[in-house]
Amino acid sequence: MADVAAQNPSRLRYRPWLAGPFAFIALLIAVRFVLELLGMSHQLTQYFSSTGAVYLVAIYMGAVAPLRGVRKSWQIILPGVLLAAWTQGWVILFTLISGGLHLERSHFAEPQDWGNWGHLARHAHEHLVEIVPVAIVVLVLMAAMLVLWRWPVTVGPGAVLGALVVIRFWSEAMGMAPVVSSAWSSTVAFLLCGLFLGGVGNLAGLSSPRKLLIPALVLGWAWRSWIFVAVLMSAAFPFMKTHFYSSAQSHPLIYLLRFLAVEVIVVGLIAGLIEWGIASWIAGALRPGNPE
Repeated sequence: MADVAAQNPSRLRYRPWLAGPFAFIALLIAVRFVLELLGMSHQLTQYFSSTGAVYLVAIYMGAVAPLRGVRKSWQIILPGVLLAAWTQGWVILFTLISGGLHLERSHFAEPQDWGNWGHLARHAHEHLVEIVPVAIVVLVLMAAMLVLWRWPVTVGPGAVLGALVVIRFWSEAMGMAPVVSSAWSSTVAFLLCGLFLGGVGNLAGLSSPRKLLIPALVLGWAWRSWIFVAVLMSAAFPFMKTHFYSSAQSHPLIYLLRFLAVEVIVVGLIAGLIEWGIASWIAGALRPGNPE
């Protein structure tokens, strides 16, 4: 039996990998529905939005995937699609309940849905169609975390940076005041990740600047890649007003290509070198026999 488990770790460990995230999404949507029925304003319940939470869950699932025996990119395709479908399925369920029962306090159904089964069916179909774009973004996030597992010391910092970018994106898209949403800036967190890299890297055997160089560069490019995903989302959905992308920019394709070349590749390289300097300093300070 142990031999079988060793040969098929992904099949045997899918359930514990998916159970927690799927239960969290279902609970989050149900809690939002109940809070709205109890009279809480939509301005507050929007912070329980599954639209942003599903991407945080995707980052988490990608980060812990190898711990559940999932190590190849093709192994995340079905779970990623199921996560998107599961999320939209719960949204559709509460949309039908809200529309069918004329629950005016719920945001899930529009006023035109109340008692109008044709309109309600079209509304549900819209959420059904959203499974495709949501699944694509989910798979990109999960795959990015799998790539980081080639340098295990970068997984934790990479997940935190990705989560901060997601939170800031959705806080801005929901209309949160800039002074509040900017508190979720990933820039300061990136510099702090240098302290983590130097400290934990030293414990993991990455005790010299030469060994820390590649992980630091990977973190630099990972950070800028997360931001690039946010830029792509802002460009694809212009109604989401964020600081990541402005429609007043030049032609979208030209802007995105320029952003990829400069802000991701070049700035990511510079950021990685800065991270390397911080990590090397910390690793040196922690080295046994260092006078500091």
